[in-house]
Amino acid sequence: MIPNHPKEKTQLLNDSFSVPSTNYMSTSLQGNQLGDLIDTIIESWKLITVIVLLLFFTGLIYVVLARPIYRADVLLQIEENSRGIGMLTELTELMQDESPVNAEFEIIKSRMVIGAVVDNLNLDINAQPNYSSILGALYKRKKERIQVENFKVPSTYIGMHFELEAGEGGSYDFFSPDGKFLMQGKVGELVTVPLVHDEKITLFVSELRGESGTRFTLVKKAWLSALNDLKESIKVTEKGRQSGILQMSMEGLDRGKITIILNEISNIYLRQSVERKSAEAEKTLQFLEKQLPILKNKMENAEAALNNYRLQKGSVDLPMETQSTLEKIVSIDAQLTQFRSDREELIRQFTPEHPRIASLDAQIVNLNRELKKVDTRVKSLPETQQEILRLTRDMEVSSSLYTELMNSAQELKIVKAGAVGNVRIIDYAVTPNKSVKPRRTLVLAASLFFGLSFGVIVAFIRKALQRVVQDPGLIEKNLHLPVYASVPHSRKQRELDRHKKKDAVTKSFVLAAVDTEDLAIESLRSLRTSLYFAKLNAANNITSITSSCPESGKSFISVNLAAVMAAIDKRVLVVDADLRKGRVHQFFGVERELGLSDIIARDIELDKVIHKTKINNLDIISAGTIPPNPSELLLNNKFSTILKVLSTKYNHVIIDTPPVLAVSDSTIISRLAGVTLLVVRDGQSSLQEIEQSMKRLTQAGVNLCGVVYNNIQASGRYGYNKHYQYAYSYSHKK
Repeated sequence: MIPNHPKEKTQLLNDSFSVPSTNYMSTSLQGNQLGDLIDTIIESWKLITVIVLLLFFTGLIYVVLARPIYRADVLLQIEENSRGIGMLTELTELMQDESPVNAEFEIIKSRMVIGAVVDNLNLDINAQPNYSSILGALYKRKKERIQVENFKVPSTYIGMHFELEAGEGGSYDFFSPDGKFLMQGKVGELVTVPLVHDEKITLFVSELRGESGTRFTLVKKAWLSALNDLKESIKVTEKGRQSGILQMSMEGLDRGKITIILNEISNIYLRQSVERKSAEAEKTLQFLEKQLPILKNKMENAEAALNNYRLQKGSVDLPMETQSTLEKIVSIDAQLTQFRSDREELIRQFTPEHPRIASLDAQIVNLNRELKKVDTRVKSLPETQQEILRLTRDMEVSSSLYTELMNSAQELKIVKAGAVGNVRIIDYAVTPNKSVKPRRTLVLAASLFFGLSFGVIVAFIRKALQRVVQDPGLIEKNLHLPVYASVPHSRKQRELDRHKKKDAVTKSFVLAAVDTEDLAIESLRSLRTSLYFAKLNAANNITSITSSCPESGKSFISVNLAAVMAAIDKRVLVVDADLRKGRVHQFFGVERELGLSDIIARDIELDKVIHKTKINNLDIISAGTIPPNPSELLLNNKFSTILKVLSTKYNHVIIDTPPVLAVSDSTIISRLAGVTLLVVRDGQSSLQEIEQSMKRLTQAGVNLCGVVYNNIQASGRYGYNKHYQYAYSYSHKK
């Protein structure tokens, strides 16, 4: 029907200004990708908030329950030129430690050092309270303590968990890994448990603090396993490049224990350095003590040979020139002896091609060449002088070597007595007062940051995985189906729905009657105008409203569209044709019984099922009693006859039908309507579902005019969804 009332025409023309705005606005804002990302974050704020709170409370629980970790450190100095006594320069230079700092790292972590620490501090024994829960550990960990000095078990029991239960007066009960009682002991006493095959368990508990009945776990770890664990926990670094300053640090739960371990490592490392120096001096001294008798005998033989020759030949004085030659020969021999000794020392450390060894070889060759020249000159002397010169030379060389070795031996004895290593402990470890982990502020800040990041990522992933329509422009673009109206979400209607069950038959819950200025009602006025033009060529004044799937809001659209139409003095009837789950009657506070199904199935007068509402010019027919065969009931010719009668009594008849994809009722009903609208809820249906619904309706001969895009959620950028906000603003400007 075409409305002829002047007021209706005026209202329709005023509403018509907002009709084309939806498509225009959708095109203009579609490319704003950054804004879409912001919208995604704002729309998913609840999900993001839940994830942020979840991770934050996880971090908070960790901070509260995590045991504090302490850190202690020791500062060492590695001296490159360590000396026993400053005046003994030449000797100590031969024994200086030339190993690089990296070698010291390996020495500190060697089994020689770490193994001694494990043995001295019994680190292969793990004894701690046996807490039944985390809260129990938090409450009792400072009150309970056990110290085991000796715990030896057979190899088959290595790594197994024994239990010790505290008793009264320092006594305790000891249990095997399988819970069998083994013995009763007392603190401060060594106890032994005999086993089969002459094996036994030895236990010495030096300290035990805890209430009677408190249980402790004892584990004897493998020695190598304890050594490797300690080695992994020790961190050694050099402070500054080639500074020779080493920092050794360790982290642990027991601040006193890590301090003791670090100081023990430092002392053992220092002691082995001193012992190494003393051992080097001892080896050199032993070598010299073996050589001294030989050199002394050689010196005495040379003196005797010279004296005997002079007695035979008489006292022979050497001329000044010969004396000078003798001194030169002795000097060359002394230098050759020194160079050969140095070469023997270096050849133990380097290959013959080393530059220092090559330099010594060159000097030895030069001295030998010079010695040959002197020997040639000696051969020109008289025979008596040659012999005297030879014997004097042997005596002086032997005497010089013997004197030098005697001095060296005396110096080595002093070095051995006052030997110091090349290691100096600058700072011993001290018990730390504050923990280094967990860093509570950092953990909580990281929890918030990662929670926010993860929440945003999850929101984007969920958005990407969602294949539902959130832009009415996609429907027009892909399905070529016009969108007649974009209806925003109404908070007021949500409040009405919450109160609907409390007072269902006494009040009206129609939004158009409660709040006429609501944005959703404003959009339905635009839909009213669009329907005016759509019905110009329609077969009748019946409008069918359906949806693809349930919960799309078709009943809300049907009821409030009818109220908006009734507001312009037109008689409007709403028929609830959803015979299975119809709920139109709830909006008006009337009973469901005596409705459409009752008219068709029984001979009931039409006027008895038409309910008057509190809204002027608006009547409704409820769904009625739920029938066993709704589809067959709607195929009855009586139903089409009823619609024809109602069409003549009212200006507009709006039928609320079931979802298209759920049942076939909608296609049966919509064939009898002049105009059919498909309600699509924002973010609920996919394009495939909408397309499938459209195909079913068109194949059944239904006049599907367009789509009503319903329940558009609010967003941060536009107040409401961008596709509606522009249309609303444009309407008010006009």
